Amino acid sequence: MKKSTTTIAGSIIVALGVLIALTPRFLFPVCEFKGIFMQLGMGKTAHMPCYYTTMGAYILGVLIALIGLMVLMAKGRETVRMLAVVLGGASLAVTFLTVIFPICPNPDEPCNHGTKPLLIVLGIAALAVAGWLFFSSRKSLASMSTPAEPEV
Repeated sequence: MKKSTTTIAGSIIVALGVLIALTPRFLFPVCEFKGIFMQLGMGKTAHMPCYYTTMGAYILGVLIALIGLMVLMAKGRETVRMLAVVLGGASLAVTFLTVIFPICPNPDEPCNHGTKPLLIVLGIAALAVAGWLFFSSRKSLASMSTPAEPEV
């Protein structure tokens, strides 16, 4: 596997991880960061559902960025291939994050217009990079040695 392939893929993965982590806070802020909380009885407040999506996006974004750093440091094909598998799982988790933790019941909130679509698109992009890395890390048929013919 070429070093340039792992360098490009690792850099893209790190960038995607950082974007995933920054989306619900800075790129498309969810309600919680605009000062909107769920009002309960007796004057108490609670977190909106989008808060839990934000926490999940933070964790998964940092995990994906760390996977990207490991891809940058990886030397063997098998290591890169296994990191691609882990990246694929984390990418699927980002894609389905808004299904597991619903964003917002109000369809007019920016959570539904910005955060949700961008997290899904970034998750699919990370999944595409994982697939590219997985298939580019396999050995080509030309490099595989053929067994010697037995002597008769």
